Amino acid sequence: MKNLLALIFISTIVLSCGKEDLVNTAQNQLVDITSVEQFNMEVKEGVSMVFYHASWCSKCAEQRPAVEMISEKGEYNVVFFAEVEYEEHTDLVKAQKINGFPTIVIYKDGVENKRFAGKGHEQSTLEVALKAALN
Repeated sequence: MKNLLALIFISTIVLSCGKEDLVNTAQNQLVDITSVEQFNMEVKEGVSMVFYHASWCSKCAEQRPAVEMISEKGEYNVVFFAEVEYEEHTDLVKAQKINGFPTIVIYKDGVENKRFAGKGHEQSTLEVALKAALN
């Protein structure tokens, strides 16, 4: 009986982690970062917010609306908003020491200013951190 319950539990976890895309990442205001070089160039000056995610990750899909809503606000037009797809750019993810998804990092002049790991970060919380970096 224990083995059957363990098998059901493991099967549920494996099946819930399917790699089917939950989000079409091409339809938003976030710039897709495609290389370490592009990343370094884009974040070296000013304030940037980068959303590290996997398109199949349900937690990432839950966190995404807050990031996208901020990126669409006119008051943040001086901020560079970007996203990095984990499976397409593992070198960049490793270079930035991203250990889980979703992760949102605010950079100021190329230096990490604030990091939010996991889901559940309210838009207002992200905006407070972004405003602090802008000052």
